[in-house]
Amino acid sequence: MLPVHEPMVLISQIQRSGGHLVNSLLDGHPQLHVHPWEIQIGHPSKSEWPRVDLRADPDSWLQILRQPWIPGAFEKGYRSRLTEEFIPVTIVPSFVDGLFRVLVADDPPTTQRDVLDRYFTAFFNAWLDCQGLRDSPKRWLVGFCPRLAWGDSWRRWRADYPDGRLVSVLRDPRGWYASARPHKQHYRDLDSALAHWRRGAEEIAAAKRESPSQVFVLTYEGLVRKPEEVTSALAAWLGIEWAPSLLNPTFNRHPAPPNSTVNLPASGIRTESLNRWLDELDEVERSRIEEHELPLYEEVSELADTRGR
Repeated sequence: MLPVHEPMVLISQIQRSGGHLVNSLLDGHPQLHVHPWEIQIGHPSKSEWPRVDLRADPDSWLQILRQPWIPGAFEKGYRSRLTEEFIPVTIVPSFVDGLFRVLVADDPPTTQRDVLDRYFTAFFNAWLDCQGLRDSPKRWLVGFCPRLAWGDSWRRWRADYPDGRLVSVLRDPRGWYASARPHKQHYRDLDSALAHWRRGAEEIAAAKRESPSQVFVLTYEGLVRKPEEVTSALAAWLGIEWAPSLLNPTFNRHPAPPNSTVNLPASGIRTESLNRWLDELDEVERSRIEEHELPLYEEVSELADTRGR
C-alpha cells in the first residue's frame, strides 16, 4: 500500500468559476495525487472543513469523512452535466472504509492531520485503476471543493495543512452569472447571486493578503486565453515540472468534457464560455453587473499571480 501523506493543494472559490477545470488540468501530472471529484470530506456540509474528535472511534471518523458521491459514481461512472459518455470510477466504497480501519488500527492517529492522511491513503489505494498512483515521487495532494476555504474553514484547513497551498480562481462576474444562473435555482435571482459572487471575490482577496506565499490567484479568463502561461506559473509556484498534460483536462487521465452548462466535447481547454454572457445577459443585467461588481473584479484580479489575467 502506498502512503498518501503529502501536503494539500486546495482549489476553492465560488462555484462556476473554473476550479473544476484547474483540478482536471492537474489530474495527469506525475508529481501529484489528484482527487478526481469534489473533495467532499466537509462536515456537516461540504463547504465546512471537518472537525474530528480524536477520542472517537474510526467509524465515527468515517461518518464525517465518508464522501457521498462515491457510491453513485462507483455504480454509474463519471460524466459532466450534459454529456452521455461515462468514465468508469472504480473507487470501491467498502474498500475505502475497510482500508481506513486497518490503517488507523495499525498506526493510531494522534492529530487530525494523521486521520486525514490515513483517510486519503485508503481512498487512493482503494481506487482500483488509479492511473498515476505509483508514478514518480509525489509533491502534493490536490483536492477541489467550492467555498471550502472561506471564513473559519480557511483557518481550520490551515491548522491541518500549515504546509499546504490554496489555489483560487476569480471569474468575470458577467461570465460567472451567465454560467451560474442555469446551474442552481438559488442563483437565478440577480442580486442574491451577485452577493455570493462578491463574497467569493472578497474571500480570495482576504486570503491572498493574509498569506500571500500560500495562496495562488488566477483568473478564469487568463487561464482559458493563455493556458500555457498560467499553468507554467502555477507549476513553478508548486515546485513541479511543467508538463504538456497541464493543457489537457482529464479524469483519471481519461479525456474529460468541460463541467459546463452547455454541451461541449472533451477536447482540451474550451474558449466558448468567455463571451457567452454577451448573448445570455440582457442590458439591465449587464449594466447592473458592470456598475456594481466589475470594479471589484478588476481590483481582485490585480492580485493574480500571472500576467495571463
